[in-house]
Amino acid sequence: MAATTEPEILVHDEYIDEAEEAERSSAARNLFDLRTIIGGVFTAYGIYLTVYGIFDGAASIQKSAGVRINLWTGLAMLALGVSFLVWVKLRPLKVEELVASGDDQEECGEAMARERQAAKRFEREGEQPADDSEATRAPR
Repeated sequence: MAATTEPEILVHDEYIDEAEEAERSSAARNLFDLRTIIGGVFTAYGIYLTVYGIFDGAASIQKSAGVRINLWTGLAMLALGVSFLVWVKLRPLKVEELVASGDDQEECGEAMARERQAAKRFEREGEQPADDSEATRAPR
């Protein structure tokens, strides 16, 4: 018996495409995550201060009461920066977190739409907004 090979039928699924797109865009989203920026800046300054602290002269050490302040501050900044970058790697932003934050934007959009409607009604009918009282209005 000869085995017949049937061509594979590929199904196009919108949900799979959406998930793949979210994975591709997550790299850009993580790049502009505030933790990445803060971690990068602290790491860069930490490296600079650590190197500068290693090569401090005797006058600089004497001026700081015998403590290699640039070295210790650089090491502390380096540790803080690396911890921020590790935090980004261990706990990246999730799509669910972004969707949850989108609910706030939707509510804000609804409030702005209500405000626009009230402003149009005010222009059309000349009525005062509900929250405007005589006490808050400036004298004429």
